[in-house]
Amino acid sequence: MLDDRLKKVASFIEGDTFLDIGSDHAYLPIYAVKNRMVQKAICGEVVKGPYESTVENIRIHGLADRIEARFGSGLEVVSGDDDIDSITICGMGGPLIADILRSGFKNVNGKPRLVLQPNTYSYPVRRVLQEMGYTITDETVLRHGRHYYEIIVADQDEAFYDEKALMFGPVNLRRREDAFIQKQERELEHQRRILANLEVNSAKHGKMDEIREIIDLLEEVLQDEGS
Repeated sequence: MLDDRLKKVASFIEGDTFLDIGSDHAYLPIYAVKNRMVQKAICGEVVKGPYESTVENIRIHGLADRIEARFGSGLEVVSGDDDIDSITICGMGGPLIADILRSGFKNVNGKPRLVLQPNTYSYPVRRVLQEMGYTITDETVLRHGRHYYEIIVADQDEAFYDEKALMFGPVNLRRREDAFIQKQERELEHQRRILANLEVNSAKHGKMDEIREIIDLLEEVLQDEGS
C-alpha cells in the first residue's frame, strides 16, 4: 500500500516512462503503472537486498514486461538508449539527492521532469536544480505524524533564486500552505531551544550568531504575509 507521500509524488509524474532512483521494493513504479499514470518504469537500486526485493515484487505483480530493475548507483543506471520523461528520487537526505543529480545527470538524455522528495535539508536540492538549468514549478509540504516531507517538482527552464527561496522554496513562499507554515513554526521553536542552550552552556559565539540569523529568517518568513 502506497503512503500519501508517495501518492503525491506519483501525481507529479508525467510522460510514458519514468525512472525511480532508490526504488525500495518498486512500490512507486508498481503503483504508477497499475494506475495507468505511465506505460513503463525503470527502478534503480544500489543496495543488493532492496534490489532483490524490487525484482521479486515486480515479478509478483506480473509487471516484468513493463518495469525494469537495474542495480547501480544513482543515475549510473541510465543508458544512452533510455527515453525518460520523469525522474523521481525520494526518501533521501537533500545533500545526497543533490549529489546524485550533480554527479550523474550527464547520463540522462534530454531534460526530464524531476520530482524530488528530500527527507532533510532541501537547500542543496534547490541549489543544484538552479545550476542544472531547471526551474521549480511546484512544491508542497506534507505532514505525516510528527514528520514533515517536502516535495519539489522541477522542469527545464533557467531560473535564479535568492538565498531565502533556496532555503524555503519559491513556490512554498508564495502559497504558504498550512503544512509549510507549521513546519517553519516547529523549526523556529527548535532553533530557539538550541540558542537558549548555547547561551547557558557554550562560549561558541560564532555558532550563536549563526543560530540567531536562522531565527531571524524564520521569523521573517512567518511574519511576511506578502511572500
